[in-house]
Amino acid sequence: MTSTSQLCQSNLFKRRSELLSRDARVVLSYERARAIGLAQGITLLDTLNLTQKFWDMHTDPIMVLDGAASTLLTIQYNLVAGTLSQYAATTRPDLVSVVKDILRWNVIGQFCLTELGRGLDIFRMKTSATLLPTGEFDLHTPLPSDAKFMPPTIPVKGLPCVAIVFAQLYVNGECRGPRPFLVNINDGYHMCKGVTSKLLPPRGGSNPVNHALTSFDHVCLPPSALLGDIAKSDRIHHDFMSSIWRVAVGSLALASIAIPDLQMSSYIAARYFQRRHVTNVYGNISPILSYRTQQLPLMHSIAQAFVLKALYKWAIGQFTDRNLDARVRHGVAACCKAVMVQHAQTANCSLSERLGAQGLFEYNRLSTFYSEMRGVSIAEGDILGLVVDTLAQKYTLARSTHPDAPLALHEVSLFDDATETVSSTSDFTQTFMQYVQPRCQMMVESMGHRMAYDAAVDQGVSQCLVDLYLVNAIKTDAAWYVEHGMFTRKAIVHLEDAALSVALPRLDELLAAMEIEPYVLSPIISDQCWEEFSRILPVYSSPQVEVPAQPTLVLERARL
Repeated sequence: MTSTSQLCQSNLFKRRSELLSRDARVVLSYERARAIGLAQGITLLDTLNLTQKFWDMHTDPIMVLDGAASTLLTIQYNLVAGTLSQYAATTRPDLVSVVKDILRWNVIGQFCLTELGRGLDIFRMKTSATLLPTGEFDLHTPLPSDAKFMPPTIPVKGLPCVAIVFAQLYVNGECRGPRPFLVNINDGYHMCKGVTSKLLPPRGGSNPVNHALTSFDHVCLPPSALLGDIAKSDRIHHDFMSSIWRVAVGSLALASIAIPDLQMSSYIAARYFQRRHVTNVYGNISPILSYRTQQLPLMHSIAQAFVLKALYKWAIGQFTDRNLDARVRHGVAACCKAVMVQHAQTANCSLSERLGAQGLFEYNRLSTFYSEMRGVSIAEGDILGLVVDTLAQKYTLARSTHPDAPLALHEVSLFDDATETVSSTSDFTQTFMQYVQPRCQMMVESMGHRMAYDAAVDQGVSQCLVDLYLVNAIKTDAAWYVEHGMFTRKAIVHLEDAALSVALPRLDELLAAMEIEPYVLSPIISDQCWEEFSRILPVYSSPQVEVPAQPTLVLERARL
């Protein structure tokens, strides 16, 4: 089997995709997604049982080289194959071959859940599937605002496309709640009868995905299209949440791409900071890495990469523990996603700025990382929606293993303040909306910071990296720590400087430990890479044969 590092060095990834048209880039991303998926060797049992191989796929460094490919891959393997595998392993053995075709990329799979006019209010979707006297179903999109939003359902590469489409099930005029249906979308060349897909413009700033609006005009589905039971349920919402369980899986799995994102961006920045030299006021030449302004964001990013790796390992254990309440597992995913995206986006922005003009270009990846992580923050559950839902539920997440540490005390205080605020009023809902909801993201991030710190300490992450992570988390709400007398502003600065002074001499060792180098394609990491890159750039220069000047003609035109 081809390793992903070998795949990364193939022409499939070395081609300069930024010089291709949008359509060519879309096709290239599908080719890359297929190549990555086949190299990972994911099986039906991996998707069904959420094995370590499944989780490791999302933190493979190759996932950040093409955000469109990683998007297509996680839809294919998690949302589609993962959902179908649950039915294939229980009530629908006929779906085993379909799952295998999806995992082998003989078929493209899509997941049509969100509607244009619903957003996060997916339980009240308007797409309908009406049971007909023949036992078949009539799948229909009532209004343009009810079209399924985002899934890339446009024909591509001559591969047939199927989708799991969620629709309200109607039986004898009665709505029985949202149900999933397996629907043929196109044959790789033409849309199936009654299915319409409108190609959306590209998101901008990221590798393009052929996102679309998908609607259905009285599409006739066979009885086997329904996934699950047709019977009326007295737990409609619970059953619906169970049917979209893979969205929660994706919240954690997709957010973990932040780990190789941090590794890649910090490696690119570090090598550029070492290579790029400036002349100081004394006339001495020194690398820009010698400046604290470069060192601080770089080392914080590296520390976060190591700490988030420990958090991910801990979170997988929590998330796959079937003895835990499903709401708790959702809560863990929400906390992890919140802090993973927060750290990656801060690093992508600050490190890109410190690359100067080079940070603007797509070939150096950091600006693209930022745009693609914005997509991750929304995909499989918008962060703000997730955190509000997390705090609105009545359940308790795992307590801190270091309850006296600053981050644990900060978390407890924020929740105590919120509880006191809503308890002191007769209108709980209005008070929650007015005072607590705007602080929900900070509260969930405080839990995530504490979880990450606990995981790093418990798993033996190097102390200087833990200290760097700690001080960075403290700085996100420094006012609270000063207000409660835990630190002064000066103490925070000194704590950061002490941790940085220990970690910085280990820079090359830490970069090597991330094992990211084989995947780095940015040309600015060395003089040799830049020279190779510059040789493939389009060249415009004056002709070899000198053309005589025509001053008289120029003057005549000037007079006119």
